[in-house]
Amino acid sequence: MFSKQTDSLHLTFSFRMALLYTVFLAISFAMLFTTTYQLVRHIIQSRDRDVIQAQTEKFNALFRQAGLPAIANYFSQQIEPDESVFVRIVDRNNQIRFITISHPLWNLLDRKMKQGNRPELNESRWDELEREEEEGSWIVGTIPLNTNYFLQVGRNNTQSKLVLSHFRRTGLRILLPALLLSLLGGWLAARSALSPLRALVQTIHHILETGDRTRRVPAQAQRGELGALSILFNRVLDQNETLVQSSKQTLDNVAHDLRTPMTHLRNSAEHALQMEEPDVQIQREALADCMEESELILQMLNTLMDLAEANVGGMNLQPESLALRELADETIELYSIVAEERGITLRNEIPTYLMAEVDHMRFRQCLGNLVDNALKYSQEGGEVILSGRSDDTHVKVSVQDRGSGISEENIGRIWDRLYRGETSRATPGLGLGLSIVRAIVTAHGGTIEVQSHLGEGSTFTLRLPRTFRNAGEGSV
Repeated sequence: MFSKQTDSLHLTFSFRMALLYTVFLAISFAMLFTTTYQLVRHIIQSRDRDVIQAQTEKFNALFRQAGLPAIANYFSQQIEPDESVFVRIVDRNNQIRFITISHPLWNLLDRKMKQGNRPELNESRWDELEREEEEGSWIVGTIPLNTNYFLQVGRNNTQSKLVLSHFRRTGLRILLPALLLSLLGGWLAARSALSPLRALVQTIHHILETGDRTRRVPAQAQRGELGALSILFNRVLDQNETLVQSSKQTLDNVAHDLRTPMTHLRNSAEHALQMEEPDVQIQREALADCMEESELILQMLNTLMDLAEANVGGMNLQPESLALRELADETIELYSIVAEERGITLRNEIPTYLMAEVDHMRFRQCLGNLVDNALKYSQEGGEVILSGRSDDTHVKVSVQDRGSGISEENIGRIWDRLYRGETSRATPGLGLGLSIVRAIVTAHGGTIEVQSHLGEGSTFTLRLPRTFRNAGEGSV
């Protein structure tokens, strides 16, 4: 039902676009046709008036030379008089003094002249005489010869009227099919152009109805904004699906990893409560175990919250220009006891001049996690080295150990949340250290890379911009 309504709306929208296009085309055609028609009409009228003007000047010159007899003599010498042109002379009382041919339309001219619209000296007037089609149409120019006589020269412009009439009819005959064709073509073009949008709506509807998150918008041949919208929508769906799967996997891993500390916590508390005769020392040990397991759970949840913030670009950073050697000294001091217990040497080889704009607490957390990992997987008597260097745009900080290293099949998965390789399962930890390191570095606009060989150790390198650049959205 929804799909049918969507198609109906789509067709309606397509038709509306086509109709709007047709309206604009009709207006444009009407303006073009009107302009062209007026231009042709003006050219034809100008041609007729130019012919009449030339005739009036010629007959006016004859009248000034010898009066009416000169004009009459001129026409008496014409062997074949031109019936498309007439000449007549009238006085102020509109009495005809000379005329070449008679025509019923002259009565219209007489009525106009009797209305007192005679031109003054050095003036002229133009009249268009038209009645029924069989009587034709004439254009007449009138000029005063002197104070008593008026010269009227007319030209038959019936043919010009027919040309203009044919022009109008032809324009109307072209307009209607053109509008229908543009309406159909516009609707088909709009329907084709909107096909990515229709596919997008259908995909969204299918996902909402069935919950099938694997459905994607079919690939479209169209280019432009709508085609790009389909591609971007599919990318959003892919990212959402990745996030959903990652969240499910994370929840499964969290549930699995929380089961052990929660079981220990419950067993410790249950053991202390089930004692027939309470022993203060045993109860204190049970409470200490509960505190330790609670701290482990809290640490895991806080780390997962940090990762969630980084994943949506919401990690709160307060960057400041810091000497990286001092941060490394703080980290070494923090882990010096652990290193001493295991017989591992911590060396700080970061230059004193090396500076970077970083968040003090978060970046120390990065170095701490990397040093903690290096200590966990290094052999007794080993060495962990912190070094650094810089170029024009970036600062690099490396943490190197001589420990067990990482196999090639595991090196791509060490950034996953809660992932722990086979060689690290016997080592205490949450499997979140490298994930949070990568999230913090990404939030600073930097990158992290690792070089490792199994049995030879690993080197983790942080690459940060010299000037802080917020990534906006961390990639975890």
